[in-house]
Amino acid sequence: MNLALNEHLKRLNPTGVDWADMTDAQKDELRKKWDAVVFQPKNLNCTCPRAGCRNNRNCNFCVVTHREDGSLPDCLRYVDDKISEGVPPEKRHNVHALQNPTQKIAVTRDGYERSLAEAMKNDPDPEAAAAAARMRVESWHKRVRDPEVNVCRCPRADCWYHGNCVKCIALHRYYDGFPDCCRHIFDKIDAAVQAWDKEQNL
Repeated sequence: MNLALNEHLKRLNPTGVDWADMTDAQKDELRKKWDAVVFQPKNLNCTCPRAGCRNNRNCNFCVVTHREDGSLPDCLRYVDDKISEGVPPEKRHNVHALQNPTQKIAVTRDGYERSLAEAMKNDPDPEAAAAAARMRVESWHKRVRDPEVNVCRCPRADCWYHGNCVKCIALHRYYDGFPDCCRHIFDKIDAAVQAWDKEQNL
C-alpha cells in the first residue's frame, strides 16, 4: 500500500467518494475546487532553474523525458523531498539513477543542482563530459518526438485535464503528489520511505 499516494489522494479528493462512484454533480463540485488551483498563474509557473533547456515550459516533453527514465521533472522533485524527508540519501530512492549515471545516490533538489555542477567541474575531461551530456539530451529529444511515447497514459480520460500536462502537474504538485504517469516513481519513493521507517522501528 502506497501511504504517500493515499495521503495525496485524500488531499486531492477530500469527498471520500471514489471518482468512479461520483455523480455528475459531485464531479462538478470537485472540478470547481481543482479549477481554483489550476487557474492561478502562480501554480502554473515553471519552477525549473534550467531555463536554457529546450523543454523548459514544455511540460509535455519534459514529463515524457523524465518519466521514461524513472526520473522526475524539477517541478515535482520538491514533492519527493517532502515524502523522503528524514531518510538518509543512501536509503532514498534515487530518481536520477538511470537518467544521470554520475548520480550514485539520491539527493535533494538543491543537492542535485550542486552535484551536477561539481561533476562537470571535476571531470578530468570537461569537454568530453559536455559532449556526452549533449548526446544524452539529443537522445531524449528523439524519444519525445515518438508519438507512441509522447502520449497521456492516465486511464482517467474523462478528467478535464487529461492530456493537459501543464494543468495536471499544477494540480497534483499543489497537493504534494505526482500525476498518474509518474505513479511508478511514487511507488518506489514510498517503498524506500517505508523500508527506512521499518528499519528504524526495529
